[in-house]
Amino acid sequence: MGLPIVSCGEDWIQFRRCLAASFFLNAAFKQPDGTYRAMANGQLVSIHPSSVLFGTKPDCVIFNELICTNQNYVRNITQIDAFWLAELAPQFYAARDAMLTSAPI
Repeated sequence: MGLPIVSCGEDWIQFRRCLAASFFLNAAFKQPDGTYRAMANGQLVSIHPSSVLFGTKPDCVIFNELICTNQNYVRNITQIDAFWLAELAPQFYAARDAMLTSAPI
């Protein structure tokens, strides 16, 4: 394709934004009870105990794996800024009144 190979260097925000653009359908938002709601299907999920982010409570994450046992867990997660979703996937998300909601498809 002739694209130059360029590193993001120490700019981890650029890398996390790239992940958010790729996995926008796998976004989950923290609920008042500390669980998360997956935006694509509305399922309640928790951070898997093997995750390095287990025990922390980021407001918004994207995930690569959904594990269904006696509880639904997300694994391989990355903390993102929720407003990136409205910017990177406006066809699916809309920002309203500083709250992010899933837009109808």
